[in-house]
Amino acid sequence: MSIRKFILVLLETLVLVLVVTPLAHLRTVITILVRTDSDFSDFDLPQALIRTALIIVTVQAVYSLNDLYSWKVIRNRNQCSIRLLESTFYSLILIVLCYFMLDGVDRFVLGLDPGERSVSLYKTSIVHLVVIMALVNVTSHGYRRAWDWTLSELPIGERLLMIGDGPMAATIEKELRERSEPGYVIVGYVVPEAENAPREIRGHPVFAGYHRIVEVTKALNVARAIVCISERRGGLPTLELLNCRLQGVKVDEGELLYERITGKIAIGKLRPSYLIFSEGFNRSKFNYLFKRAFDLGTAALGLVLSLPVCALTALAIKLTSRGPLLFKQTRVGREGRIFTLYKFRSMRSDAEKDSGPVWATTNDDRITAVGRLIRKLRIDEIPQFINVLKNEMSFVGPRPERPFFVEELKREIPFYTERLVVKPGITGWAQINYRYGASKEDAIEKLQYDLYYIKEMSIFLDVLILLRTVKVVVLGFGAR
Repeated sequence: MSIRKFILVLLETLVLVLVVTPLAHLRTVITILVRTDSDFSDFDLPQALIRTALIIVTVQAVYSLNDLYSWKVIRNRNQCSIRLLESTFYSLILIVLCYFMLDGVDRFVLGLDPGERSVSLYKTSIVHLVVIMALVNVTSHGYRRAWDWTLSELPIGERLLMIGDGPMAATIEKELRERSEPGYVIVGYVVPEAENAPREIRGHPVFAGYHRIVEVTKALNVARAIVCISERRGGLPTLELLNCRLQGVKVDEGELLYERITGKIAIGKLRPSYLIFSEGFNRSKFNYLFKRAFDLGTAALGLVLSLPVCALTALAIKLTSRGPLLFKQTRVGREGRIFTLYKFRSMRSDAEKDSGPVWATTNDDRITAVGRLIRKLRIDEIPQFINVLKNEMSFVGPRPERPFFVEELKREIPFYTERLVVKPGITGWAQINYRYGASKEDAIEKLQYDLYYIKEMSIFLDVLILLRTVKVVVLGFGAR
């Protein structure tokens, strides 16, 4: 999470606290002010905090699920308005359900004793909640419009000077434009001195001559110089970049900025030296032991809690199609070790009898009716908890592929074998950021996310992936 997004969420939380707190406890405050025999000593602070927190946490969780903290959505007014209305409606339903589960809407919204309950009071409570949520919607909409204006009108982005115009420079510009990323502003390019040097590159001014780098950084108030020079042998302005650093200007590789923006490593433009000398790839024993302990505990608990779902799934599979209950398939694990992966069978038992190994496709006719449902809900993945207990897989890691595809992709895609240095996972950075892989092109895209995960692997990143996996499962994104 960037510092800008953190501030966005934090300030919205404070704004919602200021809006929700007086509204959620309006009746209590009015009663204290009107009745002469009451004072603020009657105010139940713990209960008040529960009411406020329940509303705000629910609202912001639904906002997150609906991508309302995405800059791209915030800057699209129509899409933002529609998603806010949807989120308000879903939040209202969830809050009402939570209130009933927490011993009644009347007690938590209106602060009434159990003896005072009645149908009319329930109706009043619901109306009260609707009013609160309507004002929350208006507040959230106005808050995002304020952010949109701030991002558009104020120079809050970090000013970037591109050194060279290699393919990485164009790729970075494309990603910034598509993601509506407000954190970076490209102010110009410095290219080698030449008679035919362009005056502009993609709408940005061009300064010819690497000897001008320090001069330009001062003139344009540049915060960071991004090196995007394709041919560096004898062409890297080392002294000028060193002077930039001495002047307090940060100097980064284009590949590093691309990582920060996208959360993946661009293998098509990757130099092995970048991976060798860049930070990351930390492998501490503590992280390994913690990850293994977490995998064991979660897999064991998950198997126990999912037993009712597994029983229903097994019954549905047996009643609707012939064949074994579990689907077993060889996959490639850490360091190329072959293991047997377990899943609930979602395809016909003879799915690859004639075709041999093939990629799954959208609306694949090999998938059964029950299989389509359990794939959508990710129920078919539950037996993989067994693989986790056997130390063949982890909860978080690259997707395990079949030996046939691994051999094929190793020959065609550079750096593909590097994804085998860690255990494969039930979920992973690639799985939550990209759709289900069904082609060589998809494999390349997912490999870029896998390499980023391997480079930045940490307990915090694993927790983030697990939280975002919940979102993916709830919305059904990427299932095939």
